[in-house]
Amino acid sequence: MHFKELAAYRVRRIAESILGMAEELFARHLGIRALEWRVLVKLAEAPGSISTEIGRDMLLTPVQTGRCLQKLREVNMVVAMPDPDDGRATRYTLTNPGRRAQEAGTRIVLEVQRHALRDFSAVEIVALNNLLERLMASSSYDEDDVERLSAILFEGKRGQA
Repeated sequence: MHFKELAAYRVRRIAESILGMAEELFARHLGIRALEWRVLVKLAEAPGSISTEIGRDMLLTPVQTGRCLQKLREVNMVVAMPDPDDGRATRYTLTNPGRRAQEAGTRIVLEVQRHALRDFSAVEIVALNNLLERLMASSSYDEDDVERLSAILFEGKRGQA
């Protein structure tokens, strides 16, 4: 089997290609990156979120979350307010420019997706979405799955390949 034939490689390659095009459009028209747009999406869905909620829901590390929030504050897309119930926490909300950027970013993402799927029929797109849902469900794992595969592959012995 060739590395480039692995399903995981191909899924990653597709995602990077789509993200690359979206990143170019984000930079050109919004002056932000896709990571920062994801923060805007979270705040549009849940105004007043704290950084840990944003990072968790948008799959960002704490460092990425902090940098995104700092950038978005600098360009006046989000505002920070102390949490009235917990003085240690900071809550974030969108500004009007932030809401406009979130909406424009959504249009970018949808158009890039349409571009990527331009050669697919409506039936193929439905089938692809169903397959992706199944793949997302079947690719999630827990510690028991890791232990089971470790036992199959290496008889459960750590550090031995």
